Amino acid sequence: MDDLSLLMRHLHLETRVFYRSTHCGTWVLDAEYERKAMFHLVAAGECVMQIGSAQREIALAAGDTVMFARPADHRVISVRDAGDDATTLLLCGYFEFGSPLAAVLLASLPAQVVLRGKANGGDAASLLTLIMQEATSDVPGAYAMMDKLSDALFIRVLRHCLLHGQVQGGLLGALTDPRVAQALLAMHGDVAADWSVDKLARHTHMSRAAFARHFTGAVGVAPMAYLTRLRMQAAHEALIDRRITVAQAAEIAGYATEAAFSRAFKRIYGSSPGTYASNAPPATRGNLDKTQADIAITP
Repeated sequence: MDDLSLLMRHLHLETRVFYRSTHCGTWVLDAEYERKAMFHLVAAGECVMQIGSAQREIALAAGDTVMFARPADHRVISVRDAGDDATTLLLCGYFEFGSPLAAVLLASLPAQVVLRGKANGGDAASLLTLIMQEATSDVPGAYAMMDKLSDALFIRVLRHCLLHGQVQGGLLGALTDPRVAQALLAMHGDVAADWSVDKLARHTHMSRAAFARHFTGAVGVAPMAYLTRLRMQAAHEALIDRRITVAQAAEIAGYATEAAFSRAFKRIYGSSPGTYASNAPPATRGNLDKTQADIAITP
């Protein structure tokens, strides 16, 4: 069995579609209903999603899906100059998991993942078509069908991220390794903690050398390198979406000084955190994939 299939058995995923509504003309929908991983699918029409205090925008058309791996303030609005007869059908749902390993997996993904209906052929297009058909019908069992089909949608999003290099393939297998999973859960549970290889090794009841070798072999990157990427991702998202100060970002990432944090940030993103935040362009259809790739945890 492949790693993704094995991991999904461990996660015990249950998806709930909680919102299905048609919007006409000019409208605004504050879409943050649940502080969980969630998705929005445009079953018909078109709209614009605005994310964070900076209101980065993503244009969405029929068949497009946005998955939020982590909670983020966002809203969905009508396209500009929408006519009174313009109609948009939205389908919204959230993902629940029966395993704490889900938190590690979700943190390894881009903050938002967009699955374009027209750009995905084969099984992705067929899956989206089936979900949209259920969303536009009132036949018995429609919501149950949408829930189950949305389980498959989550797996399809993970596959999309794997194929586009937006998540480490080795991480999927590592999550099913009890010893490595303990270390990953510890780091993700408190990113800013004063972790060291020694502390993580003791947490997993292994020697320092054995833990470092085992973790690196399973995940594909050394423990401290993984932790640095994890911290920088948390700081990056806060800087871009919440417009916090560099000092606040350093605290989120667990750094005692802004200087040390800025050096680590620049090694990964190529510029200082202040410069990066001030120059970050709004996300658009053309540059979204690059933005997502930047914030995924990679070696």
